[in-house]
Amino acid sequence: MSYLIIGVIVGVLVAVVVVISKKDAQENAEMVARLSDEQKARLMGTEVDFVEKDAWVQEAMVAKIVDKGSKFNIRMLWYNKTLENNEYETITIADTSITKAEQDAHNLKVDDFVKMYIAPEKAEAKIRF
Repeated sequence: MSYLIIGVIVGVLVAVVVVISKKDAQENAEMVARLSDEQKARLMGTEVDFVEKDAWVQEAMVAKIVDKGSKFNIRMLWYNKTLENNEYETITIADTSITKAEQDAHNLKVDDFVKMYIAPEKAEAKIRF
């Protein structure tokens, strides 16, 4: 009986992960479809500047800004030239957040291009101001 319960729990967790990944993939596809040819070319032509082992800075585009009270969640599009995974050489999503003070100082808007620091081993992506 305990194996059945564990199996059900694992099954539910797998289902949740699949649903979330499909939702992200669909949102990514919609965001990329809305890009102009010029925006796509700019993202694809970005230079990758390694600043430390397994961490780099490159250009990204602000795709979505969500006000969360004391901070803003930012969804950015960037061109993966570095990580040889299932999103290699495609425009993909990175998520980060900024404080209200940072937003007030820099006035980021959707479609703005920014420098983004990416450190996959630290599960970190952030805007460099």
